[in-house]
Order: sequence, then structure tokens, then C-alpha cells
Amino acid sequence: MADLTGLDRIGLPVVQAVRPAALSEVTSLGRGLSIAEAAVGAIMESLERFYAESIAPDRVFLATADDLGLVAGLFENLLAPGVEPTWRKREIPWIVGTDLATGGLQPIPFELVHACYTEPPPAGDGLFTRTTTGLACHMSAYGAFLHGLFECIERDAIARAFATHGFFDRMRIAPSGLSEKVDHILSVAAEWGVSFGLWLAPSPTGVPVVWCQSIETGPGEPILALPTEGYAAGPSVAAAALSAMLEALSARAGAISGARDDQTRGHYRRSTDAVVSEARQFILDGGSAMRHVSDEAPVPADLSSLLERTLAAGLGPVLAVPVGSDNETGVECVRAILPGATPFSILR
Repeated sequence: MADLTGLDRIGLPVVQAVRPAALSEVTSLGRGLSIAEAAVGAIMESLERFYAESIAPDRVFLATADDLGLVAGLFENLLAPGVEPTWRKREIPWIVGTDLATGGLQPIPFELVHACYTEPPPAGDGLFTRTTTGLACHMSAYGAFLHGLFECIERDAIARAFATHGFFDRMRIAPSGLSEKVDHILSVAAEWGVSFGLWLAPSPTGVPVVWCQSIETGPGEPILALPTEGYAAGPSVAAAALSAMLEALSARAGAISGARDDQTRGHYRRSTDAVVSEARQFILDGGSAMRHVSDEAPVPADLSSLLERTLAAGLGPVLAVPVGSDNETGVECVRAILPGATPFSILR
């Protein structure tokens, strides 16, 4: 465990968990308004991948989609680009999950559940895009699934935002007045010259999803010139905004630490670069186009309401796979899967 808080001048708690033997990402970041909250978040994120890397082999079986009588089109939306329809005749590993709407058992491609992201890939992989979307740990199976479902809804909304013409012009929201916690982060960050842009990414479920960008706009040479991003879904715009802002700030600390292998020297540009100037203006020029959404009613976060909204939006079926658990601590890990959701696999 490492406390990264002091690497950034803002001072909001960020903790990093490092698991050197990981078969996916080695580092995990946790954030919060206290060091304990950030530490728990980092541990839970690391545990998600640990459990998804160590699923018992006796839970996995080989079959073809045709042999299982799988409904046509059920998982096609999640296939990697270029995979042919003949994949249904290929024998691959499967694991059993549950369709939460019907309570029935549902075979699910194992590649959509595990997180053994090695090279070369495990036998049977290569049909679906690697992602940890919907993978979550909590102190109860219900809490883990709820967290994973919110993440699935979030990624679907952000993927739709990428494909929506004029999204950044029309969906900017005002960050002030959402909640006391959001105002606190705005105030602390502003003292150190860090500004935020928030956008509401409409979800067909009606669940609020916020896309946040943070960037240094104060005088002097920035620590991290290019923006960092955070995405979050929540029962209210305020809850989603808080989580997205904390994620964007933790991404700053993670980039500054140098521990991430997906952050190159290009992220440490000088403030005189044209691309940095454009990024700053993009955040600062929200002005009159901002919408005020602080008075929007929260969305019920109970499972039955979320299932109903998700199915009505065409993102279903809503599938869940228990991935792992720890009897001593009570930690539960669950993977939520929405076969009808728009895949979030856009690289920029």
C-alpha cells in the first residue's frame, strides 16, 4: 500500500495498492475524503482482479454456443471487432451465472468474467474484448452487484456520449450547488489552480452518469498539464459528480506517481504547448452553456427499480456471476454483465 496524497498539491486522499503477481493491472487506486476510505477503495479494487484471476477451474466447462442452445444475438454485442458469426460453433470455456430478472441459470462465456489478462491469452480467449466493467467487491454480495451494475450503466452511457454529435456543447453541467461535498472539492482544488468540467451523459436507464475532466488552469508551470478524467453513475447527479471528480483527481496522483504504464512522457507537456492551451480553454469556456441540475430528483437505487429500468432500456438481460468471497472478512466479489449495453472500448 502507498499513500500518494502528497505527490499532488491538492491534498485529497489517494491510496495505491500494488499486487506484483497480478495477471491484469498491478496497481489499483482508491480515493475518498479520508485516508481510510481511499485505502479501502484501493484494496477492494485490487481484490476484484485477484478474485477474477483465481476462479476455481471446476466452475468452468467447455462447450459451444450452439450446443448450449444459446439464444441468437445474446452475447454478440460484446464480441471483439472482426469476430465471425462462426464463433458459435467454437468450443470455448463457460461459467454459470444467474439471470436476475427470471432467477434462471445462464451459461456465460468465461472470457467475460475472468481477469487473467496474460500474453498469450488463456486457451479459449480472443472472442470478446477484455474489460473489468461490472466487476466489483463489497461487504455483501448485494452491494457488490449493485456497484457492478452501476458501472455497467456508466460505461454504456459514456460509450453513447462518445458517439453523440455535439455532446460536449450541449451536456455541460454546472458543478457548483450540487452538494456540500462537491463544493468542498471545488474549493480545495481551486486553491491550487485545478478546474473541473462536468458533463451529464444521458443513460437510457435514467440513471445519472457524469463525465468529469480536471486540468490545471492556474499560473505557472503545471505538474500535470493534460487533463485527467473520471466517470461515474449514481442515484443522483450529485453522487455521480462526487465520484467522478474524485476519480479524476486520483488519476492525477496516479499519473504523477509514474507507476502507470499507460501514461507516457506526452502527459507531462509544458504549458506552452498548443494542445495544453486548447485543453485548458475547453474546461474554462463552459460559461453560459452550463445546465443547472441540482434540483433533479434522485433515482431509486433499490435493485428492483434498477432491474426494471435496465431491462426497459434494452441493456439486458441482467446477469450476475459470483466470482469469489472471503469468509473471514466478509468480502464478496461479483461480476455484473449487461449483454445489451454499448461496449466502452474507445481509445483516443
